Amino acid sequence: MLYKLFNLSIQSMSVRPALLLFVVLASSFVFDTSFVVAQNEVERSVLRTLTVDSNSLTDAIDNPVSPMRDEGLEQSQPLPQTADQSRADGVSDLTGSGNSIELLDHKPPFRIGLMAERGTAYLQTRIEPFRSYLQDSLSRPVEIVAFKSMVSLMAAHTAKQVDYAVYPASVFAMAQASCGCLLPLVAPVSLQAPDGIYMVLVVRGDSGIKSLADMTGRSVALSSKNGAMPFYMALNELRKSGLDADRDLSSVVSQENPQEALVLLEKGEVDAALVWSSTQYNQSLFTSQGALSAYQNAKKGNRKSAPAEPDFLSIWSSPAIPAGPHAVHNDVSKQDRADLVKALVTMNKRDPDAYDAIERHYGAGFKPVTMENYVPLIDIATAK
Repeated sequence: MLYKLFNLSIQSMSVRPALLLFVVLASSFVFDTSFVVAQNEVERSVLRTLTVDSNSLTDAIDNPVSPMRDEGLEQSQPLPQTADQSRADGVSDLTGSGNSIELLDHKPPFRIGLMAERGTAYLQTRIEPFRSYLQDSLSRPVEIVAFKSMVSLMAAHTAKQVDYAVYPASVFAMAQASCGCLLPLVAPVSLQAPDGIYMVLVVRGDSGIKSLADMTGRSVALSSKNGAMPFYMALNELRKSGLDADRDLSSVVSQENPQEALVLLEKGEVDAALVWSSTQYNQSLFTSQGALSAYQNAKKGNRKSAPAEPDFLSIWSSPAIPAGPHAVHNDVSKQDRADLVKALVTMNKRDPDAYDAIERHYGAGFKPVTMENYVPLIDIATAK
């Protein structure tokens, strides 16, 4: 069922371009009461951002220099590409000509690739506290390299044209699956979900379903129609746990959002719903941020008193899906990697302006991560 669902939308595409449809930002989940609405918009905006035809994506990966000539980046205030300007601001625009990289103090710069959705000039101003902080921490020049698409950034990083990049979790999984050449260093932490988010399989308390073994012949509602990687990851992890959607379930019903999936579950029209949560524990499903608490809040509306909580129970949870990592190419030296981790995990306290410049969603700082944290997503990115 996992691959049937995916293949419906990719039959005419090659393997690597098909992976593009997986790029829904698990790491961009902002933990507030508007998340349920924001989830679908995140999916749509990412697919729009990364919309390229299969030939373009193949060229970007096979010919990593070509993304530097991509057009479409806002350049209403182009950054001058003079030696003095490059020396002063440490930002290169890799979307046009004149892309030479200046050496500061005769040392090779450490190059950080970042998305520049609002143009290079805006990125230059916003990111300067972060660039300056890392330059001081590494005791070497640091240069920010601006990209107009995540595909271009992935291609440049895997080709060692930049040393460091910031990824959504699912995009990192794609990049790592394509080259096996990246190392995650740290990921931002949410106060509400310090371990990341979970996909939970929820049933009605009176259903008699107590475990995955009881799901044979039953139906499940998914809370996304757009091919979000967390849902494919969850179905894959369910298969590893013994529940194969293709073999064991009577049907899988895709809904537009978590509320619709939970409505079907509460009405008894499906036997289970796969939704997201910031907790894996039943006792806090309705008090922790996630689809279930948002569903309950929506039911309350303007009522003075909250309605009774639905009799829902989680019978399974996925591994935590971490936020997207700051990652380096594995050619970066061990010393530089150690210095980066030390600088990043202390940044929130040592230099809040630098932290705010690079991290706009999560307020609890960075924590070290390893490849193991992303293996469930990488498994999906490499699936054929």
